Amino acid sequence: MLIERAISLVWVLSGAAAAWTAIELGLTGPSGPDSGLFPMIAAVLLCAGGVMLFVGRRHDAESVAWPTREGWIRLAGVVAGLALIALLLTRAGFVASGLLTMLVLLKWVERSTWVEALLLSVCSVAAVVALFDKLLGMPLPRGPWGF
Repeated sequence: MLIERAISLVWVLSGAAAAWTAIELGLTGPSGPDSGLFPMIAAVLLCAGGVMLFVGRRHDAESVAWPTREGWIRLAGVVAGLALIALLLTRAGFVASGLLTMLVLLKWVERSTWVEALLLSVCSVAAVVALFDKLLGMPLPRGPWGF
């Protein structure tokens, strides 16, 4: 029970640190929302979740249920996907790194067919580009190919 409370406090402190950083980025500017607004919203939700876990009712678990081998492989796929986009984003741009990351996640983690993975990857990256780059005017990192 003590470990659960400690983990809840870690979530609260992580949210507080994220909120501090968001404030330093700036929440609003002369033209409206600034770079720190979305991280601030996420930080508040993180803090709120940590507080709810801290004060919430405890359930005693009989034993820890560790993932199977397949579960660990899927977890490694998620970590690999996140590492891949982090490494490639500034070098290859959002479109290329996003497509590659989505393919890794959909094939390795979700076990999608190639057709499903390609279709969903292209559609989701196109939707993000349309929303952030075109509609909201927030330029995404461009790669050496100009996209």
